[in-house]
Amino acid sequence: MISCTETLTEPEEEIVKTTPLVPQGISKFQFNNYPTLSNAPLTVHTYLSDSSIKNIPIVFIMHGASRNGYDYCIDWVEPARKHNFLIVCPEIDVNRYPGSAGYNLGGMYDGSTLLDSTQWTFSFIEPIFQFLIENEVSTVETYGIYGHSAGSQFVHRFALFTHPTHAKIFIAANAGWYTMTDFTEAFPYGFQNSPMTEENIKEKFKLDLVILLGENDTDPNASSLRKTEEAMRQGKHRFERGNSFYTKAKSMADSLRTEFKWTKVTVPEVGHSNFGMAPTAAKLFYDTLKN
Repeated sequence: MISCTETLTEPEEEIVKTTPLVPQGISKFQFNNYPTLSNAPLTVHTYLSDSSIKNIPIVFIMHGASRNGYDYCIDWVEPARKHNFLIVCPEIDVNRYPGSAGYNLGGMYDGSTLLDSTQWTFSFIEPIFQFLIENEVSTVETYGIYGHSAGSQFVHRFALFTHPTHAKIFIAANAGWYTMTDFTEAFPYGFQNSPMTEENIKEKFKLDLVILLGENDTDPNASSLRKTEEAMRQGKHRFERGNSFYTKAKSMADSLRTEFKWTKVTVPEVGHSNFGMAPTAAKLFYDTLKN
């Protein structure tokens, strides 16, 4: 993970120079500093806009179903350069964590069996953050996390079903379908037969969770759009489903008479595009994470 290069400065004098874990520009490292990853590390792509900023904000970017962390990192180069972020793009291996169960749903279940939370793919994010801090990549105490499409599914469930103590803002962009705030709908489409409780959801409504939607993400025949009966109840297309998710959550929070800090933001003239959503998301991160 940390490589060494050798530089000869005098005829018989050898000095070893340590290369940073995250150098300025585009890079990647292998992360295995977590028990379930000890023999199968994750590739983590990064873009560091300015290595001289010691307290540079850290933003996690979660890829879509294609598991293309590098491409997502590249999409975020310009927004990160504009706002001075460190972009961190974990790549969840499709062979080890296959399908929507392994990624979109955070690896919570093996079939119908709820796994111990230490085995969830959700559980990798906080240790990666802590690893970056331990290696003095930044001095910040919190981070933001964004996901697009399948990554958006990961992010909103990460917010709902885990307790990420260092996450300050969650942005879920253009998800194809959601785990609705509905205790009568079976998981993964709702909370029935899931770890969620009424008391827990009250606390989740206090999170800074942004539902970010492209106003042109309205194709009801999109090839990767889930068409199950449960998904269709959420809406005909991604834009409608995102609005339904937000509206239903707001209604539940009102009925429980609890604080509701979630927001919905729509992006004009953008469809199902990570590149198109990134500038708006980056501004939201800047406003929340700036020092």
